[in-house]
Amino acid sequence: MITIDMEKETQSIDYKTMTLEALIATLKKMIDENPIQDIKEQASAIRASFYYQYNEQLEKAKDLFVQEGGNEIDFEYSQPIQTEFKDLWKSYVEKKNSHYKKIVKELATNLAKREEVIASIKALVEKGEVSSTYKEFQQLMADWKEIGPVPSDKYQETWGNYHLYVEQYYDLLHINNDLRAIDFKHNLEAKKQIIERAKQLLDHADVQFAFNELQILHKIWKEETGPVAKEFREPVWEEFSSLSNAIHDKRSVLLEELRNVEEKNYEQKLAKIQEIKNFDFSKNKSFGDWKKSIDAFEALKEEFLAIGKIPKNKNKQIWDTFKEATKEFNSAKNNFFKEIKSSQNEAISSKKALIEEALAWKDSEDFDAATEVFKRIQAAWKKVGFVPRKQADVLWKEFKTACDAYFDRLNNVKKEGTPEEQENYNNKEAFLAKLADKEINLDNYKILLKEWIALGLVPSQKNKIDQDILQFITKAITLPKEKVEAEFIKYQLKIAYLLAIDSKKLYTEYDQLRNEVDSATKDLKQLENNLGFFSNTKKSNPLFETVMKSIETEKKKLLLAKKKIKYLKSFQ
Repeated sequence: MITIDMEKETQSIDYKTMTLEALIATLKKMIDENPIQDIKEQASAIRASFYYQYNEQLEKAKDLFVQEGGNEIDFEYSQPIQTEFKDLWKSYVEKKNSHYKKIVKELATNLAKREEVIASIKALVEKGEVSSTYKEFQQLMADWKEIGPVPSDKYQETWGNYHLYVEQYYDLLHINNDLRAIDFKHNLEAKKQIIERAKQLLDHADVQFAFNELQILHKIWKEETGPVAKEFREPVWEEFSSLSNAIHDKRSVLLEELRNVEEKNYEQKLAKIQEIKNFDFSKNKSFGDWKKSIDAFEALKEEFLAIGKIPKNKNKQIWDTFKEATKEFNSAKNNFFKEIKSSQNEAISSKKALIEEALAWKDSEDFDAATEVFKRIQAAWKKVGFVPRKQADVLWKEFKTACDAYFDRLNNVKKEGTPEEQENYNNKEAFLAKLADKEINLDNYKILLKEWIALGLVPSQKNKIDQDILQFITKAITLPKEKVEAEFIKYQLKIAYLLAIDSKKLYTEYDQLRNEVDSATKDLKQLENNLGFFSNTKKSNPLFETVMKSIETEKKKLLLAKKKIKYLKSFQ
């Protein structure tokens, strides 16, 4: 019985998604585990995917090299993985060539064997003694089936000659009808089995698979089955031929559909190429602009590559058009990075100059001046133009180290205090001790406050001394009974303390006082306007008295706020 694997399927693999390492591993496994002649299409697809990805990496490396200031002429790129793939591909080609040389030799050997069988059958026909040679004839036909393929240009000739002499021998068998009938019956069963297989192929879902299997059936029909009785020759052939034509028709429809799909893919690729060609990068000015454009352009290229197969005769044309469409963008991109090379060098020089300045000031004892310098150079650093990442990282590390060294010193000084601040602290301790032996009153407190302020700042962690001085004076002085005067003296003490510790709160005092003046003025005006309601009212009216008290209160608030402003301005 003839057996054919009707469910054989070829698995489709998307090699574009595989890494270079995975492509090499896949090809190696394919070479080791499969007949070399069966992997041509897959091997070619792997090779195409490998070099597409590798060339993409090469282009990106070249772009980065140019971006970082390199000259494109000096660019070199060689990776061990490419050498590994080249060696593997060389072994594949050598195996393939060896296989085909072996096939050529085998085809020639098979041709000689088949010609020998034909000559032997011809000799039996010429001998004419079929009864005594029938077993030899059957053996020759069995030998014919065992012989492998012959060169394609000799196939029709050898099969025709073989069929001719087999038919002639069978015609001689009329003198022995029993032998001929048995042979005809056996051949007819074999041909019917082929027809049944053809019917199954006609209904098979995979049309291309069915077509390929049909070619095998035709070969079996011609080479492995002999003739049948004359009354069956035409009917069985017509039935098999009709099934073959139907399968051919289905394949023609499939091929037409595939051609239509490929044509649509071709049109889509042309449209995508036009989109690539029209890609607008004219407004690109900065590195960031080009980064966005490069990402968007790469996405368009990926979309182009994702489109399916196109007619083979248009592959070269579409690929050349694609490369031409990308040329303008790539050229403009490279020109941009060449142009910014000089500005990058300037930026590098600027950053090196800032580093030199930072190094010169990092050990300075003049903290006021040094702090201003570091604020300025840090602001200037942020404004310096683009520098390639590798160099930027090195320069930033050097600059940051110098800045950190200075500010670490500054923070330590702020905690521990300068020698001057330490001396100020000692003087304030002496001043506090002097206050204990001194009578503090309304006649001398202003002099004491001025003396306190003049002592200067102390280390930040020791400014409790100022709180102690404030508390001591506050407790020691007897405030006047008049409220405005008492509040004004309290305010003088508060301002003295803020000046003594250099508090930032001092800078908001003036604004707060102005708000108090405005608020008191507004409220006073409103109260005075309200007096119009009491024109005919006796002054002993309780409501009238309340309004008058409120007016007096607001006047005192206004007076106090103005005195505070005048006092505050005396320190400016």
